[in-house]
Amino acid sequence: MAMNSVISEIKKGKNFLVCSHVGPDGDAMASTLAMGLGLEQLKKKVTYYNHDPVPENLRFLPASKKVITELKETFNFDAVFVMDCGALERLGKKFAQFHGYKKIINVDHHASNDRYGDINYILSDAASSGEVVWKVLKKAGCKLTSDIATNLYCTLVTDTGSFRYSNTNEHTLKLASEMVAAGADPSTVSIHLFESQPYQAFQLLGRLLDRLKVSSDGRYSWSVIYQKDLKEVGTSYEVTEDFINYPRAIKGVEVAFLFKELPEGAYKISMRSKTHIDVSQICMAFGGGGHKKAAACIIKGSFDDVSQKIFEKVHAVLV
Repeated sequence: MAMNSVISEIKKGKNFLVCSHVGPDGDAMASTLAMGLGLEQLKKKVTYYNHDPVPENLRFLPASKKVITELKETFNFDAVFVMDCGALERLGKKFAQFHGYKKIINVDHHASNDRYGDINYILSDAASSGEVVWKVLKKAGCKLTSDIATNLYCTLVTDTGSFRYSNTNEHTLKLASEMVAAGADPSTVSIHLFESQPYQAFQLLGRLLDRLKVSSDGRYSWSVIYQKDLKEVGTSYEVTEDFINYPRAIKGVEVAFLFKELPEGAYKISMRSKTHIDVSQICMAFGGGGHKKAAACIIKGSFDDVSQKIFEKVHAVLV
């Protein structure tokens, strides 16, 4: 069983790297921090890493200041814990060139995960990767401290849309209650996540709303953000994590898309579904992945070409 293998590696190892995907969201970063804090509690040496700096709205999280963005050649880890990362290449170019580890332990909740680890502990019915992390830490004998609870609560809030999405159930709410009882402060977490955005984020949102479109049958909606918007407003995609919820919120819309122009002549497409439509299948057709209700992919080309490919796929699914 994968869980037993993970626990065995924790017991044997002394020096671990904990990390997640580039451009970390709340679940990715907070699950990484929770895992690291748990391992430290077990008297392990832990290095926290991400290809990118911790997003500003996540810097309130306990242990976030420990995250480094460079990997030294002298590092030598017994194992690398990778959280919330569906494909190894999503760890970024710096990790791809790093070989100072013996094993990769892949901890995730994405059904589309590539299972690239030497050990893969994937629970696709979990609301967040943080939930999977807590199962590991609990099994390993970790105590639920306030710092760990705050990080785990953050993973639940971000990946359930503040407990609004269909992945919220009785177990999710009980788990959230457990985190609050252990010291997580819902108000503080929410203020940092959702009520501390810079003014530029709302300027960018205004452009997204100006371009918001709905299909003729009203079943899907989309908008786009260009590189020029980021330059003119003076911000980055870091502030856009929740922007997809605006096209998703339109009455009658079943599937929502947000196209984000990337510097290298491609677009990242974030997708959300409110019904039975499985957007992970759409994304997998273009080399992406995710969950049934939330997924993403990257396609090279102009906006017209990329959007046409997406819409053709969506039309086939909505028939």
